[in-house]
Amino acid sequence: MPQEVQKPRRLHSRQGSKVLRRTKLITREEAFRRAERIKDEYKAIYGIEFELERAFIPLEQVVPTQRELSEAKLLVVLQEIKHGYDAPIVVIPYGGKYYVLNDHHRAFALKKLGFTEVEAILLRPKNGFVPGVVRTVEKGGLKKLEDVKIVRD
Repeated sequence: MPQEVQKPRRLHSRQGSKVLRRTKLITREEAFRRAERIKDEYKAIYGIEFELERAFIPLEQVVPTQRELSEAKLLVVLQEIKHGYDAPIVVIPYGGKYYVLNDHHRAFALKKLGFTEVEAILLRPKNGFVPGVVRTVEKGGLKKLEDVKIVRD
């Protein structure tokens, strides 16, 4: 059942509550809409068809494609997960790994909270190819969620 649009909670941190109040999290419904948009973008870029598939995937096999995450947003996501926030992440599978295309903060937060799996929307190509994010990640040295740096904003 899709969640309604959530108003961000007023949390306090060293950054102050002003930054945290501006942080809005997407709903489950919005996550699925984003996955559709990403699918359309990838089709336009690579010229091949993709399918969307829902699955629970092991966090140990999730590879970030973003080097840094916002500490302020991470604090909000951590708090909301404790209150039931459950929008899926969007990933593209390749070589036995799942490369994050959307919602790095949620994947990182779940790992930090001790979860072993995350609900994901898989962007599965109908033909074999090497996604551009794989090459980018390999050049950047990102291999696991723990490689991400948390930055203050």
